[in-house]
Amino acid sequence: MRTWNFWPALWAGKITGIVLQLLGRKGTTLPGYVANRLDPGLLGQLAGSYESLIIVTGTNGKTTTANLLAAVLTAAGKQFAFNRAGANLVTGISGALLQNYNWIGRPKAQLALLEVDEATVPKFCAQAVPDIAVVTNFFRDQLDRYGELDTTIRLVKDALPEQTLLILNADDPLVAYLGAERTHVCYYGIVRTPESQRESRETREAKFCPRCGHTLSYELFHYGQLGIYFCSNCDFRRPFPAVQADQVRQEGDGLKFKAGSGSYVTALQGYYNLYNLLAAITVARHLNIPESTIEKGLQEFIPQAGRMERFGSPQGEVTLTLVKNPTGFNQVIRAVLAGSRQLRLLIAINDLAADGRDISWLWDVDFEYLGNRDKLVSQVVCSGLRAEEMALRLKYAGLTVDKLIIEHSLDKALEILLSQRKSGEDIFVLPTYTNLFPLRKLLQSRLKAGQGFVARNKAVAEK
Repeated sequence: MRTWNFWPALWAGKITGIVLQLLGRKGTTLPGYVANRLDPGLLGQLAGSYESLIIVTGTNGKTTTANLLAAVLTAAGKQFAFNRAGANLVTGISGALLQNYNWIGRPKAQLALLEVDEATVPKFCAQAVPDIAVVTNFFRDQLDRYGELDTTIRLVKDALPEQTLLILNADDPLVAYLGAERTHVCYYGIVRTPESQRESRETREAKFCPRCGHTLSYELFHYGQLGIYFCSNCDFRRPFPAVQADQVRQEGDGLKFKAGSGSYVTALQGYYNLYNLLAAITVARHLNIPESTIEKGLQEFIPQAGRMERFGSPQGEVTLTLVKNPTGFNQVIRAVLAGSRQLRLLIAINDLAADGRDISWLWDVDFEYLGNRDKLVSQVVCSGLRAEEMALRLKYAGLTVDKLIIEHSLDKALEILLSQRKSGEDIFVLPTYTNLFPLRKLLQSRLKAGQGFVARNKAVAEK
């Protein structure tokens, strides 16, 4: 039942969105902020009008997973509300739902797909009951904001309603445990990738069984704590996935794999993106979307802003991708090194609130991967507010000091990188969150200025 202040909140939020559009601004969170000030229960009233409500949460891969699923839904001809820009707090989610409402309080579509920050899941579920909830993985991330990982996991576990269908990553024991003693649960996972190993020296968040506390054993590691695991002290083990990737390989600048009867090809790089793809496939199958449509949607998917987003020029590609925590950064480094070509990197580290004030996590990243292949690295430009700390970390990782350049200005840092590029070299730009969109804007401004950059996000063609 709608409260008396629903209508002023709805109209104020929609008017705010229109004003921002007229001013040429995105307006992803302000409409929701204004509307929630007038009606603190607005989110629940908006979400409650949808026939189907899907949320995506977890530490890494939320945005990519949600956008992959959106590509499949679009290929299937479905209309849906979506916080496409990744504004995943209460204000951003409310703003996305507001955009899909008309002036008389009715949603224009009956399906909502929402990326939800892990810490926001309890607030969301206090007002709305999702039909499907995808959980990608759990890793340490911004400890100054989230607190200890155990706290985040407990909050998510306790908040998700019993009637919600959980789509869970079977290969992450921290995520898989959410499905214990649940009736409505479905798992996805990976058989193996070319990088899977019997032993691992990587930092793992889950060394111990979440059920009994005994040390977990692994038959195979994919990355971090993700892999095929079991507890020798109790019956906790990796659940068998209903959707499982097999015959995985890197082909060209993308991935190819099979999952049951489906054969998939995508422009996404990095084996870690398999989990995002599998999550989207699992949800799509539960929505009874035809397999051919799922394959088409994933093949035509264009990586979103800063998620292995590519810019092309006659000299070669520039790839822009967000880095924000140790495990995610490790996987990006592996993807960077996968091509075995000469590399130039720009790493831009800030320590603002949205990035996380504590940058000690940089010492948990295995930059030694780069140091061990120092001959492949032509140059690393360190930028952002904490450029010196980044350069110091790379020095201790074994990179040649002469290859390290410190330049706080993002514009100048990018110019150094591009002007010194040689033929056949790959360029990767790796920023934390508050540097992501300024760097993307700089790349786009070079495109507009006619300096040779053409945005290129082309799906890998079947061979």
